[in-house]
Amino acid sequence: MDKLIFPISLVTFIAFFYVVAAAFNFPYPIVAGLFGILPVALIWMVYKVLKDGEHSGKTFEKHFYEFE
Repeated sequence: MDKLIFPISLVTFIAFFYVVAAAFNFPYPIVAGLFGILPVALIWMVYKVLKDGEHSGKTFEKHFYEFE
């Protein structure tokens, strides 16, 4: 799980910076560049999580009514 800290943190930072840039009227090329980079970064993060993540062993059918 330690390998996933970097991709999750990086994509979260890019998304947060995109929202801040759009809200505070940053120049258009910065906002458009972040808008173009964000989907690619998000797909990369999802790929890394699915590839390197650890399965919990729980299934939907067995643990549907559990509240943790």
